[in-house]
Amino acid sequence: MLICLVVLAAVYAYVSDYNLATGTGNLSMVLFLAANIYFPAKRIRLRYNLKKVQDHFDRLLVFHIWTNTSAFVVACIHCYVSLWSNNWLILALVIMGWLTVGGFLMWIKFKPGKVKKGMYILHTQQALFFVMVFAMLKGHYVF
Repeated sequence: MLICLVVLAAVYAYVSDYNLATGTGNLSMVLFLAANIYFPAKRIRLRYNLKKVQDHFDRLLVFHIWTNTSAFVVACIHCYVSLWSNNWLILALVIMGWLTVGGFLMWIKFKPGKVKKGMYILHTQQALFFVMVFAMLKGHYVF
Protein backbone atom coordinates (compact mmCIF):
# COMPACT_ATOMS: atom_id res chain seq x y z
CA MET A 1 0.00 0.00 0.00
CA LEU A 2 2.84 2.38 0.82
CA ILE A 3 4.41 1.86 -2.59
CA CYS A 4 1.06 2.65 -4.21
CA LEU A 5 0.87 5.83 -2.13
CA VAL A 6 4.35 6.91 -3.20
CA VAL A 7 3.64 6.19 -6.89
CA LEU A 8 0.32 8.03 -6.71
CA ALA A 9 2.04 10.95 -4.97
CA ALA A 10 4.77 11.14 -7.63
CA VAL A 11 2.21 11.06 -10.43
CA TYR A 12 0.17 13.79 -8.72
CA ALA A 13 3.19 16.04 -8.26
CA TYR A 14 4.28 15.54 -11.86
CA VAL A 15 0.95 15.99 -13.68
CA SER A 16 -0.71 18.57 -11.45
CA ASP A 17 -1.89 21.82 -13.00
CA TYR A 18 0.85 23.60 -11.11
CA ASN A 19 4.56 23.47 -11.73
CA LEU A 20 6.66 20.77 -10.06
CA ALA A 21 7.67 23.08 -7.21
CA THR A 22 4.07 23.87 -6.28
CA GLY A 23 2.92 20.29 -6.86
CA THR A 24 5.59 18.87 -4.56
CA GLY A 25 4.85 21.53 -1.95
CA ASN A 26 1.14 20.69 -1.98
CA LEU A 27 1.90 16.98 -1.90
CA SER A 28 4.28 17.38 1.03
CA MET A 29 1.62 19.32 2.93
CA VAL A 30 -1.04 16.64 2.32
CA LEU A 31 1.33 13.82 3.31
CA PHE A 32 2.42 15.75 6.42
CA LEU A 33 -1.17 16.32 7.54
CA ALA A 34 -2.16 12.71 6.84
CA ALA A 35 0.87 11.37 8.70
CA ASN A 36 0.29 13.40 11.82
CA ILE A 37 -3.33 12.37 12.34
CA TYR A 38 -1.70 9.84 14.68
CA PHE A 39 -1.36 12.37 17.49
CA PRO A 40 -4.97 13.61 17.76
CA ALA A 41 -6.10 9.98 17.49
CA LYS A 42 -3.72 9.01 20.30
CA ARG A 43 -4.95 11.89 22.48
CA ILE A 44 -8.58 10.83 21.92
CA ARG A 45 -7.67 7.26 22.79
CA LEU A 46 -5.97 8.31 26.03
CA ARG A 47 -8.69 10.82 26.95
CA TYR A 48 -11.56 8.37 26.61
CA ASN A 49 -9.57 5.30 27.72
CA LEU A 50 -10.49 3.27 24.64
CA LYS A 51 -9.81 -0.45 24.87
CA LYS A 52 -8.93 -3.08 22.27
CA VAL A 53 -7.55 -0.59 19.75
CA GLN A 54 -3.82 -1.27 20.16
CA ASP A 55 -3.62 -3.25 16.90
CA HIS A 56 -5.06 -0.29 15.02
CA PHE A 57 -2.60 2.07 16.66
CA ASP A 58 0.33 -0.20 15.82
CA ARG A 59 -0.65 -0.01 12.14
CA LEU A 60 -1.31 3.73 12.43
CA LEU A 61 2.19 4.21 13.89
CA VAL A 62 3.76 2.45 10.89
CA PHE A 63 1.61 4.63 8.60
CA HIS A 64 2.79 7.71 10.56
CA ILE A 65 6.44 6.74 10.16
CA TRP A 66 6.36 5.99 6.44
CA THR A 67 4.06 8.85 5.48
CA ASN A 68 6.17 11.37 7.41
CA THR A 69 9.27 9.98 5.71
CA SER A 70 7.56 10.38 2.34
CA ALA A 71 6.55 13.93 3.27
CA PHE A 72 10.16 14.73 4.16
CA VAL A 73 11.50 13.29 0.88
CA VAL A 74 8.91 15.27 -1.08
CA ALA A 75 9.78 18.40 0.94
CA CYS A 76 13.44 17.91 -0.02
CA ILE A 77 12.42 17.68 -3.68
CA HIS A 78 10.28 20.79 -3.18
CA CYS A 79 13.31 22.55 -1.70
CA TYR A 80 15.51 21.49 -4.60
CA VAL A 81 13.16 22.62 -7.38
CA SER A 82 12.12 25.86 -5.65
CA LEU A 83 14.15 28.97 -5.11
CA TRP A 84 14.91 28.79 -1.42
CA SER A 85 16.63 31.83 -0.07
CA ASN A 86 14.68 31.93 3.16
CA ASN A 87 16.27 30.91 6.45
CA TRP A 88 12.88 30.07 8.01
CA LEU A 89 12.28 27.39 5.38
CA ILE A 90 15.75 25.94 5.81
CA LEU A 91 15.13 25.79 9.57
CA ALA A 92 11.78 24.05 8.99
CA LEU A 93 13.39 21.48 6.67
CA VAL A 94 16.23 20.79 9.13
CA ILE A 95 13.77 20.29 12.00
CA MET A 96 11.57 18.08 9.81
CA GLY A 97 14.62 15.99 8.92
CA TRP A 98 15.65 15.77 12.56
CA LEU A 99 12.18 14.60 13.59
CA THR A 100 12.08 12.08 10.73
CA VAL A 101 15.50 10.59 11.54
CA GLY A 102 14.68 10.61 15.24
CA GLY A 103 11.43 8.78 14.61
CA PHE A 104 13.21 6.15 12.55
CA LEU A 105 15.88 5.64 15.22
CA MET A 106 13.16 5.16 17.81
CA TRP A 107 11.25 2.76 15.55
CA ILE A 108 14.28 0.54 14.90
CA LYS A 109 15.05 0.65 18.64
CA PHE A 110 18.48 2.27 18.37
CA LYS A 111 20.53 0.85 21.25
CA PRO A 112 22.62 3.52 23.03
CA GLY A 113 20.51 4.43 26.06
CA LYS A 114 21.40 8.11 26.35
CA VAL A 115 20.96 8.69 22.64
CA LYS A 116 17.65 6.83 22.67
CA LYS A 117 16.34 8.82 25.64
CA GLY A 118 17.41 12.15 24.15
CA MET A 119 15.97 11.22 20.77
CA TYR A 120 12.68 10.23 22.40
CA ILE A 121 12.47 13.51 24.30
CA LEU A 122 13.25 15.63 21.23
CA HIS A 123 10.99 13.63 18.91
CA THR A 124 7.93 13.58 21.16
CA GLN A 125 8.21 17.14 22.41
CA GLN A 126 5.43 19.29 21.01
CA ALA A 127 7.52 22.46 21.23
CA LEU A 128 9.89 21.36 18.45
CA PHE A 129 6.93 20.38 16.26
CA PHE A 130 5.33 23.80 16.73
CA VAL A 131 8.64 25.58 16.02
CA MET A 132 8.80 23.62 12.75
CA VAL A 133 5.22 24.53 11.81
CA PHE A 134 5.86 28.18 12.73
CA ALA A 135 9.03 28.23 10.61
CA MET A 136 7.14 26.71 7.66
CA LEU A 137 4.34 29.25 7.90
CA LYS A 138 6.72 32.18 8.45
CA GLY A 139 8.94 31.03 5.58
CA HIS A 140 6.00 30.78 3.19
CA TYR A 141 4.94 34.32 4.23
CA VAL A 142 1.66 33.20 5.79
CA PHE A 143 2.32 35.63 8.65
